Amino acid sequence: MSTPCAGSLSAPRTLRSPLWRAASSAPMRVSFAGGGSDLPGIARQDGGRVVGAAIDLRVRVIVEPFDRGWVRLELAARGEGRAEPRPTEGAGGAGGARVLLRRRADPPRDDLAFRLVEATLSAAGVGDGVALRVESETSPGAGLGGSASVAVAALFALRASLGEAVAPEALAREAVAIERERLCNACGAQDQVFAAFGGLLDLAFDAGGCSGVRPLAIGCPDLVPALSAGLLLVDTEVRRVSGEVLDRMDSGSACDAKGELVAAAGEVARGFEIGSLSLVLSGMRRGAAAKVRLSRAASALALSLERRLDGLGVEVLRVCGAGGGGHILVWAPAERHARILEALGPRLVRRPALGAPGVRLEGADAG
Repeated sequence: MSTPCAGSLSAPRTLRSPLWRAASSAPMRVSFAGGGSDLPGIARQDGGRVVGAAIDLRVRVIVEPFDRGWVRLELAARGEGRAEPRPTEGAGGAGGARVLLRRRADPPRDDLAFRLVEATLSAAGVGDGVALRVESETSPGAGLGGSASVAVAALFALRASLGEAVAPEALAREAVAIERERLCNACGAQDQVFAAFGGLLDLAFDAGGCSGVRPLAIGCPDLVPALSAGLLLVDTEVRRVSGEVLDRMDSGSACDAKGELVAAAGEVARGFEIGSLSLVLSGMRRGAAAKVRLSRAASALALSLERRLDGLGVEVLRVCGAGGGGHILVWAPAERHARILEALGPRLVRRPALGAPGVRLEGADAG
């Protein structure tokens, strides 16, 4: 699979309307090692590699026909137990949802909360008589590839509402182009691939984007359950825009860390192949150290949490995504979790299941 960085979005077309209702969902992801080597500026130098898994946190998108001449967008985070977000200016909605209602002829709003959805509508050529609702189990900036999951799920639902089929490769490619070209975000290409394909993947990258998608070879059926049983996703309660975090990274440090990021991904992949949990964890630790080297500032919250959990038997602790907030991945044997959770206090902690399926239609809409 090749995911070009530029020139992949077609010229604007006549605005279309959904023919019927379609609902889809796409998974978020965790990277075990190699995250950061998928960035264009790093991958173009001898290539990048990321090993990771789609997880059972999903973004759901519902597309429906709406009144002709109007566009209705709605964003709703659920399941976090957080205070409800305040409505966006000029928007409203019940239950903490943010709603934007505009005429077809109005320009897309530049509100940060809706920019990705507006860009996805534009890419799909849908912009008249459409209602689109996004439901997510985390708020934006969580470090789990949520924005890519929104783009992939929205594209899939929009295409389905028009009676069009689209392959995972094309979904991932178009979702990358939306973020890089339309939104000018500095981003890698792993999140979109995990959202589109799902599963446990070994990904290769070059200057053009994702150049190879391979399911991880797993040499022992007990390995994935054992790895999953020890994982904790710790919410830092800090949300950030990943592109802004990446923009602040020193390019020299990124290039210096690149070799270790790729080597760590290879070690994890080898651990899966031979069924060695200890080798997988060793590669994850190596990757975590490389992420700190990539940007100590972006890893500050993880380093602080590492000090807090010192002596409690944590074997892996690494930032998710670009760092600077979001979630931190922790691995420890399950029997140590009680003490770790006690030390974490009231923080929200998730136990992700690995290998979730990729984007799919949901409910009655799946036929």
